[in-house]
Amino acid sequence: MAINLEVPRKHRALIDQAHQVAMNMLRPISRKYDLAEHEYPKELDVLAAMIDGLSESGASEGAGATGVRRDDIADDKTVKNGANMASVTSIAEMCWGDVGLMLSFPRQGLGNSAIASVANDEQLKRFEGKWASMAITEPSFGSDSAQVSTTAVLDGDEYVINGEKIYVTSGERSDCVVVWATLDKSLGRAAIK
Repeated sequence: MAINLEVPRKHRALIDQAHQVAMNMLRPISRKYDLAEHEYPKELDVLAAMIDGLSESGASEGAGATGVRRDDIADDKTVKNGANMASVTSIAEMCWGDVGLMLSFPRQGLGNSAIASVANDEQLKRFEGKWASMAITEPSFGSDSAQVSTTAVLDGDEYVINGEKIYVTSGERSDCVVVWATLDKSLGRAAIK
């Protein structure tokens, strides 16, 4: 059995664009922010605005953190129009420029991806334009999401979260935080949300 790892023709333009951004925008500032690791890379705001514009125009082919939603899954469990492939290949190309800077993009972070994949329409509207960071890392296991021990217990219409997170990706710059917690420790991974 052979596996075809060739990039689909329809994604090549997106990958080429991502490569150009990585080469011309990320690589030139990479060392600057390695040396000044606590400074905010303001250059990324321009890129985030460009990505927002592409998303609004429909020209992004599903690239970026808001590209893939669960209702984009066809009946046969495949992804319509290859949005996952577009996201993965463009992100991989941007990481060639600088992984740390790629993970620092406003409104394109880990939290935004989580929101985009599970949010209903009202939640998508509420979090539109927000930069969401991600809180997974706990003192006893690091970032192994299957080991989350923080709990979320429904109290009326809201969840009460109880636990400790020791790192929040881009937390100092984000508008909101997606917190990983378990609804029932006895159910293991199935209850982690």
